[in-house]
Amino acid sequence: MSYLGYLFIGFGATITLYTAALYALRARVLRRLPACDTDEPLGLLTATRAFVVECISTAAVLLSIPLGWLLPHCATGNGKRGPVLLVHGWILNRGCFWMMRRRLLRDGWSPVCCFDYRTLALDVEGGAAQLRASIDHLVQVSGGRSPVTVIGHSLGGLVLRYYARRYPAPYVRRIVTLGTPHAGTALAQRRGRTPHKLAPGSSFVNTLGAADRVAQQFDVITIHSGFDAMILPPRNAEYPGAFNIRVAGIGHNALLFSSKVYGLIAENLDAPLTR
Repeated sequence: MSYLGYLFIGFGATITLYTAALYALRARVLRRLPACDTDEPLGLLTATRAFVVECISTAAVLLSIPLGWLLPHCATGNGKRGPVLLVHGWILNRGCFWMMRRRLLRDGWSPVCCFDYRTLALDVEGGAAQLRASIDHLVQVSGGRSPVTVIGHSLGGLVLRYYARRYPAPYVRRIVTLGTPHAGTALAQRRGRTPHKLAPGSSFVNTLGAADRVAQQFDVITIHSGFDAMILPPRNAEYPGAFNIRVAGIGHNALLFSSKVYGLIAENLDAPLTR
């Protein structure tokens, strides 16, 4: 076997072990929850298939990082349904949205742009400030003829939420979050005596949720999965006041590629604005 073959097998094994560790932690967290806070267990075949798809999706988003360095920030199609801005999650870049961007352009949304920001430090506040400038630029490029739709995956959803709270957003009408830890996640471990920024009950999470009127000022749709091993417990992906949609059998990264999830996004983007 060639060196490339061994490298491919090693990469696949690493992704599988990493994903298996996440789901083992998820199982521990779910065992502590009341029965009313958990989904019906998936069948063995369904759970195995969902796990395999999540492994493949995790590999895909990691391999798409170099692709993101090459993809343009904006793509324009023939449609005139309005601009969309996509905001990626932790350690990723715009490459993870390659399929979603193609689908949006196919359905007549244009331009479809991606917002890149540094995520390793979890600087949601700094990312929101940069996002403000990016949305202002998108409005100028599109002529301000249609309201801007923003879609954020994982940490990107918190950047969108902080932006909508902190800055005027007259051109933004609809916010969609995918697998976002709105109430934090138990996966975020403590660092010494200081709670991790995304830990449930941290000062950041509490401040973000205090007197939050974003869901009353904008059309906010949250799509999350009970099979997500990054948001623990799963109910922490719910956003009070928003239109929360919970799906089953779809992992955290698989949310980016799932045809079912995209169908839900398309259905809600087609709905009349209520704000």
